[in-house]
Amino acid sequence: MELSLEHEDLLIKLRAKLNEEKIKLWEAPFIADGGEISQSLKELATKYATSLSLNEDVVIQGLFELQLHSIEKLKANEEFKQTGCATLQVRAILPGEKARIMKIMKLLNVRGEELIGSLAEMLSVARNRVKLIYNGKLIKPGPTLEEQGIKNGAQLMALVMAETPEQVAKEDKIYKEMKTTLDDATLLSEYVDDIGDDDEYMKLEDQSGKTVNLPPAERKALMVGLALHERGRAAAKKKDYALALVLLLEADRQLNECRSSILSSVDNVAVLQLDIAWCYLCLRNLSSANDAAARLARAEASFTATYGEDHQRLIALKGTNANERALFMRLYLLQGIVAYHRNKRAEARALFERAEGELRHLKVDENSVLALMELGWSRGQAMTGLRATGGDLDRAHHYLEDRKKEREEAREKHRLERERSKLGICEDGSAVKPQLVEALQGMGFARRLAIIALRNSNNSVADAVRLIQEQPELLEDSDSDDAMTPSSEDFPVEPDNKLVDELVAMGYPAQEARSALRLARNHINRAVDLLLGVVSHDPSNPSTSAAGSSQHKKKLQKKLLKAKRKIQRERALRRLKSAIRGEEDDYLSASLAEEEQFLAQYKSLL
Repeated sequence: MELSLEHEDLLIKLRAKLNEEKIKLWEAPFIADGGEISQSLKELATKYATSLSLNEDVVIQGLFELQLHSIEKLKANEEFKQTGCATLQVRAILPGEKARIMKIMKLLNVRGEELIGSLAEMLSVARNRVKLIYNGKLIKPGPTLEEQGIKNGAQLMALVMAETPEQVAKEDKIYKEMKTTLDDATLLSEYVDDIGDDDEYMKLEDQSGKTVNLPPAERKALMVGLALHERGRAAAKKKDYALALVLLLEADRQLNECRSSILSSVDNVAVLQLDIAWCYLCLRNLSSANDAAARLARAEASFTATYGEDHQRLIALKGTNANERALFMRLYLLQGIVAYHRNKRAEARALFERAEGELRHLKVDENSVLALMELGWSRGQAMTGLRATGGDLDRAHHYLEDRKKEREEAREKHRLERERSKLGICEDGSAVKPQLVEALQGMGFARRLAIIALRNSNNSVADAVRLIQEQPELLEDSDSDDAMTPSSEDFPVEPDNKLVDELVAMGYPAQEARSALRLARNHINRAVDLLLGVVSHDPSNPSTSAAGSSQHKKKLQKKLLKAKRKIQRERALRRLKSAIRGEEDDYLSASLAEEEQFLAQYKSLL
């Protein structure tokens, strides 16, 4: 990697000298017949080697490389004018191999799948292993190259996914999980009207732990984006940067479907841009410098909007900006590297100095980290606490305890508010009182019936008891709440055949009996209550029996469908929660060892 960077540094310096002196290497007197190095080029190399204090032979080879590149570019432009066939340069990254630079010619009106297929054939890999990226976006199979913004001379990156059975199995699993994530988010968004404004199934918090309200129409894209971001971060931690980049770019596409105002109070978007730029760096994809620069500018703007100028909003909220400095350290480092590759060396040097300054503030004593870990904190939490308190061990412990308590209190407050909203309102407009629900439950009444009875009795316990005992059919008729709907992973249960036989012996149709037992989870008394419903079932009266059977069947099917929907939502929620968050704010507590290595490496080049 160092040799590659040194060579890139040489070419950057030579390009700058050529542009400064307006020298065109593809014209006389610098070109020679037969592909040889001309005398004029050698003389130019001697001159530049002296002024740049570089080895003359190295400079000659660098100039010759730039000359050949210029000549090839001229030929490609001429070819495009004559035939419409574009020359594309592709940097292919294969697992465990050095990157390959490839050239491929294609008409721009062909579909993306043809380019992907041609590259796969050239690389001798399966088509589905190739992920092609241009200008920060994955190339789609369906649209044409022109429709996807590709032009003659475009530089693309081809990521070749792993091929060993273990790696393939791992990637297949992740892509299946991506599809599951999308399906789960779609399911939850489809039933958002059933749930209303209750965001139990998706909650986004700002830096203080306060819940950010989300418009229902945008929850799907947000959930998918956050989940894919976390999956991409997990891949990056394992240094599988090719897979990470694919996941992160898809996360970015999803989050771009959300209004910018939704994410203005959190730093998710900014962190995602940093993660994408970091993958570019680790993949040595210098052709993406423009996209990286745009993403870093977006990240900086997002940080300013979230934290305020000079972080004053963040400091007012948390009392410190110590841990968020990890984000700014990476931002300045990446901006410096992009500036370096654009030959803005003074700007790069200034940014590297800022990154180094942040890094000094983020250093913590390893013994203090270990001491906090002995007290039960994770390594990331220990580093977070020490950074926030200037390395003071005792203060760091108390800081972490206070922070944990504040978040728990904020979440408990949100949970209580959500529970209260679930209880609903009475006929007179007052809220159902939780303590009265608990009182009726203490008397042995089902929670669902207690809630509905209190709604109908305007929080009168006596009237609620009378309703439950004397007019239960009115409460059973209500579809306003499904609090008694089973919400277990085991739902739907398989009906007990013996209990089915018992209900059939009572005169109920077998199919209805099985549905009732499934809904009642094999509690026969509750199943009978469901079967009784509004119309009493009288087997001796054929017309009543037929009408009742039909009516009960529809009612049971409706209740069963509601139960299934609720279980599906709860399972989707659990899967999304497991995908979206591991340890809180782990990106703030990173060791920054890799960042420090890159910083030292690039500073040495300056």
